[in-house]
Amino acid sequence: MIGKGITLSKIIQSVTLRQWHSLKNRLFRPDNKEIKYSRFHSQFGEDRYIYENINLPKDGVFVDVGAGHPSYLSNTYFFEKNGWTGVCIDADPKQYQFLKKERTTVEWAAIAAEEGEIEFSQAYFPAYSSTVRKEDYKKLIQFNFKKTIRVPSLKLETILEKHNIGIIDLLDIDVEGTELDVWQTFDYEKHKPKVVIVEYYTFGLADNSQNIKDFFSTLPYKLVHITCTNFIFLNLDL
Repeated sequence: MIGKGITLSKIIQSVTLRQWHSLKNRLFRPDNKEIKYSRFHSQFGEDRYIYENINLPKDGVFVDVGAGHPSYLSNTYFFEKNGWTGVCIDADPKQYQFLKKERTTVEWAAIAAEEGEIEFSQAYFPAYSSTVRKEDYKKLIQFNFKKTIRVPSLKLETILEKHNIGIIDLLDIDVEGTELDVWQTFDYEKHKPKVVIVEYYTFGLADNSQNIKDFFSTLPYKLVHITCTNFIFLNLDL
């Protein structure tokens, strides 16, 4: 019962905060005439926090792993609309088709250590689609998955090399439970991501926050902001 209570509490908190930030994104925009696009889109204010609190280049580079919808709840759409370049990556074929219509550079792939193909649990709500097995989710969430398909799998480094991406200003990793696995597939010392957004909580899976904190504590990163489901880390070496 305690576990169910915590999950229900987290859902209520998430829904409430998401609605607040959705309203805030529509009504409260940056008072800066130098930017071309003034609406934020992140579900819990991640893009707003980064824009207001971290010094980043005007024409930066982003990498969005598990990008999802092109703009809805996106952590990188605001930056691309303001002149940034980068790549959106998603394994769900439906999300991939949406992304191709609105985002400049898109890759269809699951990020994994072994390249080729990988099993992918496709959900009725695409935001929950994942390479994590359906059986690994709590039973309450398992109904959301409709089928398992096979999708292309690539290392993140392979995609970065394909698009000639060097230094990364913003790396967003939201892959429903395998975030640290994604990190292991690229050379972070080469690409030196300045800001990293990492999802630590996925509904139906165990809270991964401590594992992620422990992992980043061994790297030159400082945890500078926490939202309902994401950590934001800042590279202290830059």
